[in-house]
Amino acid sequence: MNILESYFLENNIITNKQAEEMGIKRHVLATLVKNGELERVKSGVYKKKGALDDDFAAISLNNDLVVFSYHTALYLLGFSDRIPNVYHISVPQGYNAGHIKQKFSKLKIHYVKRELFDVGIIQTKTPFGNYVKCYSIERCISDLIVERKQVDKQIFRDAITGYFNSKEKDIRTLIKYSRILGTEDEIRKYTEILL
Repeated sequence: MNILESYFLENNIITNKQAEEMGIKRHVLATLVKNGELERVKSGVYKKKGALDDDFAAISLNNDLVVFSYHTALYLLGFSDRIPNVYHISVPQGYNAGHIKQKFSKLKIHYVKRELFDVGIIQTKTPFGNYVKCYSIERCISDLIVERKQVDKQIFRDAITGYFNSKEKDIRTLIKYSRILGTEDEIRKYTEILL
């Protein structure tokens, strides 16, 4: 438990895989659950007793091909102040996300061409301090422009203006991703207007 205590100073959730990398066997985690020191969140995922639930981590842990995108990524990256009531995730085309949908009903699943899936994946912290995969803001901006008719107008406007007013904006990466994703003409129009 001492090893886990130091781990839980920075994270709220641990998986079987993460525990094994620290030298802690699965049966030890099961014993800690039995003793009331850990709680089982779902199969292979545990949290410290009494820790707040982190749905972001619970959705993505043990699901290597899940990336937070659209509204949810904007929230995680600080470009939206709306706490998601539906979690937007992206998975590669052909991936069966039914097992995730069974456990988390408030999901919007976006299927992405396999050759475009890895473009812009980063790690970011959830509000609870756990690391999850999400698309970078440059990827999000490109995706929002493609789907702008389906995106809430206020979220779209806040994300676009927030990005172009941000000190962290990386126009080169934005253009690079827009070229790969086929949104370069649209992105260039926004950069001409907002820069």
